[in-house]
Amino acid sequence: MQNYPQYSSKQKWIHWLTLVLIVCTYLLVFFKVTLSSYLGGMFNIYLFHKSFGVLIFGITLWRFIVIKQDGVPDVLPKSQKRQRILSKSVQGFIYILLIIVPLSGYLMSSRPLNFFGVISIPAIDMPNKAYQLFHQTHQVSAYLLIALLIVHIAGALFHYVWIKDKVLQSMLKRN
Repeated sequence: MQNYPQYSSKQKWIHWLTLVLIVCTYLLVFFKVTLSSYLGGMFNIYLFHKSFGVLIFGITLWRFIVIKQDGVPDVLPKSQKRQRILSKSVQGFIYILLIIVPLSGYLMSSRPLNFFGVISIPAIDMPNKAYQLFHQTHQVSAYLLIALLIVHIAGALFHYVWIKDKVLQSMLKRN
């Protein structure tokens, strides 16, 4: 059996939970017309979309704490400098966007954010141009995030199928 670096179990949970929340958040908006007509008034799409965004933001902050505590394993050999730079760059931009997308989503709304109908986070009063700027930032950064996630997934699959190393397994295998 080959030994290879592993992410901690906390890092794996954070990684996969974040992915599930991003997919759910995106699908809620993507299928909002279909869901609204199918479910009627039973389902408040934007309540869940915004609440998932708050969760993503909080989990991302938790991710930074866990990375600081546990570190990050070297899953790519130091000799693969270009791959390491590309990998770290994509991951870094994903982390930045995991902060920008939910934060801009909160700032673009002129209404209080109702977190799963339990906690109300007050709105920040700003000029209308600021709301428009944050709305545009939210949309553009959300599309960039999706694009970078596709690159990230493609990179993991490239390592698994083409290079046949253990990069993907470092995030899959149980500790």
